[in-house]
Amino acid sequence: MPMALFSEFYERHYSLIFATAERRLDSRHDAEEIATEAFRIAWQHHLKGNELSLPWLYRVVRNLIGNVYRSRSRGAALHEKLVADFNPTTQPDDSSSEVRDAIENLSPSYREVLVMTYWDELTAPEVSAILRVPATAVRARLVRARRALKAELECADGSRPEVGVSPVPDGEKVGIHE
Repeated sequence: MPMALFSEFYERHYSLIFATAERRLDSRHDAEEIATEAFRIAWQHHLKGNELSLPWLYRVVRNLIGNVYRSRSRGAALHEKLVADFNPTTQPDDSSSEVRDAIENLSPSYREVLVMTYWDELTAPEVSAILRVPATAVRARLVRARRALKAELECADGSRPEVGVSPVPDGEKVGIHE
């Protein structure tokens, strides 16, 4: 019986929830993810014996959309920090995608330390605790990651890469000497 009630609720409200999310996010893909997540949460809520209602579901959707807005805001802030750190004088027309592509070209360990530092705004000791490496190794990896990112950005805009910049392979341990 719980499945029939939920199916009816889903069929009655899915298109409305999807349309609301798509209007607010300007993205079909994001709207599909929001609607799916909203109904997953609704299913869990329903399984616990709670009543489903459209106002409750709207609150869930509003919260999920707020998460997307915050994520986009953090992404924009990360972009601004990276552009300022690696290209302070000139900004290419489509620097956002160039920076994103350059980060994707980095080794996973460099990507990880850059994202933790700039996106998540974690300190070296916090990153150290997460990665289970000394804070000095985190700082050294961050220096190397910045250099590698700068070299990637310079290659992307046709400039000659910085001499002496060679990324540390993923499996290699990062020392504290630079």
